[in-house]
Amino acid sequence: MSTVEVRLYASLQKYFPNLKNAEAMLVTLENNASLGSLLNKLKIPREEINMIIVNGKHEKENYPLNNGDRIGLFPLIAGG
Repeated sequence: MSTVEVRLYASLQKYFPNLKNAEAMLVTLENNASLGSLLNKLKIPREEINMIIVNGKHEKENYPLNNGDRIGLFPLIAGG
C-alpha cells in the first residue's frame, strides 16, 4: 500500500466539502496505482479536472504514483 497527499483547488473542493481551502487529504492506494486509479477512487468527473500536478510537475493519468507523492488537482478556471 502507498499513501499520497491530495489537494483539491477551486470548484473541485465541492467533492470533499469537509476539507478547508486546499487542505491536504491522505489517500491510501494499492502499490503501483496510477493517477487514473486515484481519480477513480476520488470519484471526481474527469471533465472537471483540467490539470494534475504531481510533486510540482504536470502529469497524465497513466503516471505511476509512489508513496508520499503530493498531488494537486485543478479545474478549468475562467475569468473575465
